[in-house]
Amino acid sequence: MKEADFHLAAHSPLVHFETCTKVQNATTKRLETPKANVLQRRMGEAVEVLNALGVPAIRIIVTKTRQCGGTTFSVEVIYHLCQQRNTDALILANISANSQGILERMRTFSENDRFPWQNPLAPRETRMKWENGSTATITSAESMNPGISRPRQAVLFSESAKYPRGGVKDDKKIMASILPSLNDAGLAIAESTPDGASGWHYETWQGALELEDFVRAWQAGDRAPGNGWVKVFAAWYEFPENVKPVTEEMRARLEATLTAREANGRARYGWTHEQMAWRRAIMEAECSGSEETFDEYYPEDEVSCFLSSGRPRFNVAALRRLELGARLHEPVTGALVEMENETVVFQGDASGFGCFQVWEPPRPGCSYLVWCDPMTGEDQTCSGDPDRHSIGVLRTAYSEAGGACYKDAVVARVRPPFTGTTKLTAECIALLSAYYGGALVVLEVNMGLHVLERLKDAGVPLYKRQVVDPYDREKQSYMLGWKLKDRDQRREVIDGLALAFLNGTLDVWCPHLLTECRNFMWSKNGREQARAGCHDDDVLGLAMALRCKGSATLYRQAVRRRRRPMDYRRVEG
Repeated sequence: MKEADFHLAAHSPLVHFETCTKVQNATTKRLETPKANVLQRRMGEAVEVLNALGVPAIRIIVTKTRQCGGTTFSVEVIYHLCQQRNTDALILANISANSQGILERMRTFSENDRFPWQNPLAPRETRMKWENGSTATITSAESMNPGISRPRQAVLFSESAKYPRGGVKDDKKIMASILPSLNDAGLAIAESTPDGASGWHYETWQGALELEDFVRAWQAGDRAPGNGWVKVFAAWYEFPENVKPVTEEMRARLEATLTAREANGRARYGWTHEQMAWRRAIMEAECSGSEETFDEYYPEDEVSCFLSSGRPRFNVAALRRLELGARLHEPVTGALVEMENETVVFQGDASGFGCFQVWEPPRPGCSYLVWCDPMTGEDQTCSGDPDRHSIGVLRTAYSEAGGACYKDAVVARVRPPFTGTTKLTAECIALLSAYYGGALVVLEVNMGLHVLERLKDAGVPLYKRQVVDPYDREKQSYMLGWKLKDRDQRREVIDGLALAFLNGTLDVWCPHLLTECRNFMWSKNGREQARAGCHDDDVLGLAMALRCKGSATLYRQAVRRRRRPMDYRRVEG
């Protein structure tokens, strides 16, 4: 190697990667000096450009295709930094098996590095240490409180879109615990294949900037461009190896069977016959013929890949519009207090303390419904990530005299996540019902009989369902509470919520509820349910309320009768 190349390799992870390292060839399983692909070059460019600009906090987020070397090059960047100077690094994979794979890559780099760092590595099981004092701790998002409690100079979040969401191990909680350890400086790389239009990776990607836009803003004096992250992406067709040789006969067959997607790809991106033949072969071999699965594994753009992955149940574009609207409607958080005259008033708290969130106070002439999809109850639950109570208020659509029309809307709720005891749950429901004029309460009773009894004793108005005697169709009776009879009825009420989202007939200003809707997916067996590690209490509670909105009760403002003074009769006489 030339002296100039050694100098470049000392300062450029990309040059070092292509001249001094060895990686295992996926086909031959032999160690070879790699040639950086288009994604790796873009990642290397981002690191070097931001370093040259003097950006103290380098944040790079990568959305990639399968088996494209994104993780390998990210590990190279961390390894190179640890060799350059004393660095305390953390590498966080999504699962333990992947963290072991990263550990092997780090060892391979060290054992086959041609550059004379004079800084040997002493690998351990989960923590690697160099003679210059650099360390690299390798763990996974499956660990409890991974990587916290010490300052870092570099962090790699591998497969960050696949970290757990919701519950005790939550991707946003993980990021919130680790990113501050960089102290507004250092290097952070988050790389992943897409996994649904929700979660930390997706949300961070939406606010990140292309490298050119980031540089332009930085040079104009903006020291916090976008959300601070630079995004890097490469589509499947940009990799020259993603081709399959075709004969003239195969070329003619491709032309005769060209799909709309392929025609669009050729017109928009210039797909060749060789690329389309490769796409068809991979779709058949790895994706069971599904274009949606292919779009998840091998995205063609940075938007559709998130919409394709995970098969969301609700229309993603509709949820996105609702999320933008929610930013303009901040709730007031506070407490509901019962006064001496038995009326209930809302007392907001400027510090954000309180059990209730209110987006819209009660309005005379509007109809309201309180829903509750209960859990077993905190006093009967011992799980580390228990089910939650979903308690909220639905206001039905109305029109004003001037012609203004307002949609159905979620106007208040018990602050999530709520895992209160049976007694506290019943009290919260009763207070919301009273605040909205004695609103009818729709309580799901599959798991809510313990709450039902308390509400019944308190005289809270409860929804009644019609029950038909299976032995005598003419005989009908009514029972308190809402109850899902079977899977078909469950799908029916969820379809109603999906239609409301799609048609834009429902306003939801609660970010927590919208997040649950984003994480509500089609499972492989065709069931609609929350993504693993997430919850769907709000989804089912709102769907139930929307189905029962015809039973909403009209709010009438309470009129306080003025009392006559005690000596009224005496004065009158």
